[in-house]
Amino acid sequence: MILRLISFVFFIAVTFSSIGQSKKEQIRLLEKQSDSLSNVILLKQQEIGMLKKELEQCMLLHSEDMNQLNQKISLLESELHQQKNIKSKKITKSIDPKLTKESKVLKSELATTKKVLDSLMKLDTYFKTGKSTIVKKEGKPKIEMVDIQGTTFLMGSLDAEKGRNTDEIQHKVTLSDYKISKYEITFEMYDAYCDSVGLEKPDDNGWGRGNRPVINVTWREANNFAQWMGGRLPTEAEWEYAARANGKFAFGKFNCLSQKQANFDGTNEFLRCGEEIKVGKTMPVGSYDANFFGVHDMFGNVFEWCSDWYGVYPQGTSIDPEGASIGGMRVNRGGSWANSATSCRAAARETGQVDFKGNRIGFRIVYPRD
Repeated sequence: MILRLISFVFFIAVTFSSIGQSKKEQIRLLEKQSDSLSNVILLKQQEIGMLKKELEQCMLLHSEDMNQLNQKISLLESELHQQKNIKSKKITKSIDPKLTKESKVLKSELATTKKVLDSLMKLDTYFKTGKSTIVKKEGKPKIEMVDIQGTTFLMGSLDAEKGRNTDEIQHKVTLSDYKISKYEITFEMYDAYCDSVGLEKPDDNGWGRGNRPVINVTWREANNFAQWMGGRLPTEAEWEYAARANGKFAFGKFNCLSQKQANFDGTNEFLRCGEEIKVGKTMPVGSYDANFFGVHDMFGNVFEWCSDWYGVYPQGTSIDPEGASIGGMRVNRGGSWANSATSCRAAARETGQVDFKGNRIGFRIVYPRD
């Protein structure tokens, strides 16, 4: 035991002696390594800039390139992390104040680089739809939103689509990015609004409140709620694209509607697929599977108010259309628990006066995408 202790003491003495003899040389090497690492960071930052430009170009190309870019970014982040660990370990061995200060600077540079990487990675979400966020204003209900990436799509229906109406003339529409509520606005959300502003709560027809879609609200009332939440009602074009979820058929990805997909009147219906079932009332939001964008109940359950005045579609390609400038009727979309599949089609248009309310009409809201 004594011999081990003597050996340990001797080792410590030799170590400190060696450190004292070569301290200047160690400092010189560390400074050199630090400069080298700073150059590495600079090169990595330049590489990040190049990757960012590539990402911006990908916005105009296709999303497959994103996978390769993400792999590059992950590798770059890993390399920087390794360099940071190596430098951190070497610096902590030195007791020189200059190197301690330099270590702090280096860590700061690395942190800055990490922030650049993080912001770059966030650009990846630009290429994705279906990312959910929660919107909650101070003292207001939480509303789960789904990001929708702007695009150009064919709005309206094909001439050969079953159940088609003459006002569904197909035309090109270009949309900016936006967010749409994942579910129809519920009684729970709307009741909180009524409590806050002192309004009478709408009738639920005896079906229950909570997470059932709010009904018996006029267009004006729906629009006021949306503004209270800092949002707005969706345009017809925004509603239809979210309902289609990149699909081109009557119900987005499908040409018929089943009772597993939506709450509608499935009796004696040629666009129905599956059993003849009719629930006869609203169902809680989210009772049916989401579409390919992650949005629930775009078909059936309740019609949904849109912001547009009803009018004839414009000719040619329109950008972020808002409907007719004036009119006597507001548009509502999506069909309801009491309607056939024909009325639930993505292109089907219904109308109502701004003060009309009923147990088949509710709404959802949108926000511009950050």
